[in-house]
Amino acid sequence: MRPVIDFRECLKDSPHFRASLEDAENDIELLEARLEKLVKQCSHMIETGKSFNNASSGFVIGVRELGNYFKDDELATRKSHTPSLQNSLTRFADAMSEIMKYFTILMDQANRSVCKNINNFIKQDIRKVKDAKKYFEKISDEMDNALIRNSNVLRSKPQECEEATNGLIATRSAFAHNSLDYVYQINVLRLKKRFDVLETMLSFMKAQNTFFHQGHDLFTDLDPYMKDVISQVEDLNNKAASERKEMEERHHLVQERESALNAPFQPDDGDNKMEGYLFKRTSNAFKSWVRRWFAIQDNQLVYRKRSKDSQTIMEEDLRLCTVKPAFEIDRRFCFEVVSPARNHILQADSEQLCQKWISAIQAGVSKAYSVDRSNLEMQNENSMGGHIPDDGSQNDNSPASIPQRQNKAKPRMETLLSIPGNDRCCDCGSPDPRWASINLGITLCIECSGIHRSFGVHMSKVRSITLDAWEPELLKVMAELGNDFINRIYESNVDDSIAVRATHECNRSVREAWIRSKYIQKAFVSKLPGMKGSSKIQSWSVRKRTKRSPGRFFMKDDNSPSDVEEKLENTSDLMKAVLSVSSASAQDNGNGRRNSEVLVFGSDVQLPDMKPNKFMDLDLESSEDSSTETEDTEDAKSTTSWEDMSKLDPNMLLYKAAQARNLPVMLEALSHGANPNWVNDDDEGKSPLMKAVETGSIAACEFLLLNGAKLDRRDHKGRSPLHHATIHGHTGQVCQFLKRGADRHAKDHEGKDAESIAIDTTNADIVTLLRLARLNEEMNTDGDEIYNDVFRDFSNMASNFPEKLKRK
Repeated sequence: MRPVIDFRECLKDSPHFRASLEDAENDIELLEARLEKLVKQCSHMIETGKSFNNASSGFVIGVRELGNYFKDDELATRKSHTPSLQNSLTRFADAMSEIMKYFTILMDQANRSVCKNINNFIKQDIRKVKDAKKYFEKISDEMDNALIRNSNVLRSKPQECEEATNGLIATRSAFAHNSLDYVYQINVLRLKKRFDVLETMLSFMKAQNTFFHQGHDLFTDLDPYMKDVISQVEDLNNKAASERKEMEERHHLVQERESALNAPFQPDDGDNKMEGYLFKRTSNAFKSWVRRWFAIQDNQLVYRKRSKDSQTIMEEDLRLCTVKPAFEIDRRFCFEVVSPARNHILQADSEQLCQKWISAIQAGVSKAYSVDRSNLEMQNENSMGGHIPDDGSQNDNSPASIPQRQNKAKPRMETLLSIPGNDRCCDCGSPDPRWASINLGITLCIECSGIHRSFGVHMSKVRSITLDAWEPELLKVMAELGNDFINRIYESNVDDSIAVRATHECNRSVREAWIRSKYIQKAFVSKLPGMKGSSKIQSWSVRKRTKRSPGRFFMKDDNSPSDVEEKLENTSDLMKAVLSVSSASAQDNGNGRRNSEVLVFGSDVQLPDMKPNKFMDLDLESSEDSSTETEDTEDAKSTTSWEDMSKLDPNMLLYKAAQARNLPVMLEALSHGANPNWVNDDDEGKSPLMKAVETGSIAACEFLLLNGAKLDRRDHKGRSPLHHATIHGHTGQVCQFLKRGADRHAKDHEGKDAESIAIDTTNADIVTLLRLARLNEEMNTDGDEIYNDVFRDFSNMASNFPEKLKRK
């Protein structure tokens, strides 16, 4: 690209050079004016964008406030997956907020790419040219003066001629160099203005492209939701049309109301209330009559004005009242409510309503007496040692379910808190925790439970010990783990000089950092030993958890807490999950080989001292069939399956721990990153859940399911965990899997589903469960009362009375 002004013409200082120079200077002036106008317009655009953003923020706030207005608006006819009106408006407000954030970024990019860059171009590059112009004009004037002075010197004055000549030479040289510099600045500006301006606009266009792409991606993600909202709008429109059509028949309500008012009162055992307007004679000196809205509720007679004023209790206890017609009053349709304190004269609008109110109040009096009698009988029963059976037969929403839940929660809490370490929060040590993580088997305080819940159910499933309902299998998982176990695994390698341990007095940031490091980052978990660091160890195994008697404590004398009868057997290997190296020099490893050292998981542990209670039940093995295992430790070791150290990895450790139904070791394997859905190709493609099924351990299966094990995994024979539970005749596990939605239609490679296998093995209980599940599925319900009761009974039997489910 040739420069706009030729340097040779510059040295000549010809009229052509001066004309070109003038054109270039005019072009620069025009460029500066255009750039300044562009900067001004861009600044105006940015200011307008800010105003638009502020107005949009106000609009978004209005949408959110409108959504809060509809927070109590229930759409009874909408489908379960369809968003509510409040959620829809909130979602749209969130989307608009995101667009506003993108627009703010666009305006910021416009300011940085257009305003700042072009201002820098004007203030630096164009300013250089203008400064060079000033110096060029100055030296040009000096050149003209030197030429004039040189021409005016007379020949007769040789000294002045020489001085004029020398001055002219010096000035001409300076002019030439300055002219070249000035032309250079003009030519450089001409070159730079093109790519500078183009680069600036390209940067802004990239920002525009990013803005529209972000908006496109946002609305692409929002498109399915908007389709659901469109469907919801259509449903609401149809519903509104239907309701409008029904309301067109509104005048029939008058006849229905007249019929209801004339109908005699029918007492109801439910919560139906008698209510309506009555005239009430005041107790002042004037004995005036006022109209009030009366109601019979909670064994009381109350009234209120037509406005929103609070109600007034006329009679607090209907058991102390009687009612009768008031014939001595001249006004018609009057009746009298008599109590020990005072009498009340009330008037209905008709004789039918008067008789209806009299009957309603009499029925309310009778109901108050019956409720009082029932409460007295319940108190007598409780004083004699009676209690509500823990069979889950009461409806959770019924009034009787409230004391029932309280009766269940207290022994459950005492049992869970009596597990070693569970009397304090597992993470911060706060006393008397009231929350639990059921997949980790720990108890938590309310602050730590909130942080666990914020990390998601894939990390920790939090439940209230006192408020939530607990399945029996969850209690079994909690009983086999506990805070001591977890902390020995997840805090086995804590460096107190680096890690800040959470305490019950620390703030949330410290508590959250500690829990995140402990469970998500697993920063304190000791690594599994490998071949390089343990060259002497050639074999490893997981200690099988042997069956033991229920751990029960009975306090013989309440005044002698030290007199405690302890009944615990073979529990020393159940209360800790640690790596232990047992020196077994020149001993047979069970497979005919003799090793110098072996590695045993879950072996050399001691049972921590447990606090004695008046009654505590930790029946860990009531649902497992351990008949194939010996109670003797040496016999258990002799039947241990040994593996080569090359096979020691978290997945195989979880697999072997599931086979040994050792929950603490299973938890340790998960802490090292084991996949609960890993399959062992060397063992017919079975998963850890299938190995747990073979042992008959409901607790092991429940633990794996809580930690992400899938029920749809198949082995090499096409069998799912439900197939294996049916083949082994484990009724409790079949019930457990069906409750979790196992596919009962799944068929193995032989074409058999679980029901056909149960029929072939003549297992009546499993056939009953499968057919009941099929019937419930065909009825397309979430489970009626009979269905839920049957599964609840099977769950309780499997956990507490497994001998009732055993079939030869």
